[in-house]
Amino acid sequence: AWYIDTIVIDAGHGGKDPGTTGKYGLREKFVTLDIAKRLGKLIEKNTNAKVVYTRDEDVFVPLWERTKVANESNGKLFISIHANANNNRRIKGFETFILRPGKTADAVEVAERENSAIKLEEEASRYDHLTEDSFIIASLMQNAFMKESEDLAAMVQSELRKSIPSPDRGVKQAGFYVLIGASMPHAYLEIGFLSNPLEEKQLRKPGYRQSIAQAVFNGVRSFKDKYERVLADEG
Repeated sequence: AWYIDTIVIDAGHGGKDPGTTGKYGLREKFVTLDIAKRLGKLIEKNTNAKVVYTRDEDVFVPLWERTKVANESNGKLFISIHANANNNRRIKGFETFILRPGKTADAVEVAERENSAIKLEEEASRYDHLTEDSFIIASLMQNAFMKESEDLAAMVQSELRKSIPSPDRGVKQAGFYVLIGASMPHAYLEIGFLSNPLEEKQLRKPGYRQSIAQAVFNGVRSFKDKYERVLADEG
């Protein structure tokens, strides 16, 4: 039976990699860790699932190591939390991604920005083999969980839409290195644009970050209930 007994939460960036920084100095690595911990607490308090963090403090963790942590801890879900940036400061909103070759220019741009964290890694050459073809093969391996990942992303996005007063930018697909090789359903969240001064102001508020964590938790719980019920029915 497939019980969702371990949930891996990946707080984007950290340590020497601050991620994106807002106009007023709010750093992505702080926002992602704070929301990750809030989400983890909600999962631990309200479900029987164990929470595994790829980082639980302000440290640098290479992208490949995050995936490895997820697989070695026997994770059943992988939730990666990030904040977005755009040269156009007017753009705001939240979006959820799944791993597949990027369909649109803006989705590809988000993945390129997030993947650029590898420049800070000592062994960045380990990603050299991620050519377009090998990437497609890697994402096909994920296909075993494609339907589940689509469901998870849709459920989380729908809960965020109900909870936070920010534009819904939809569920998208792009090639995030951190998702490659994670053998479990996944969702990659971009919870708002730090490049938008209003959204940066919102993300500074602990209450707003708690609302995001609660919405993501509600999505995860809906997913868990749905899939565990299916199992019980089949059993």
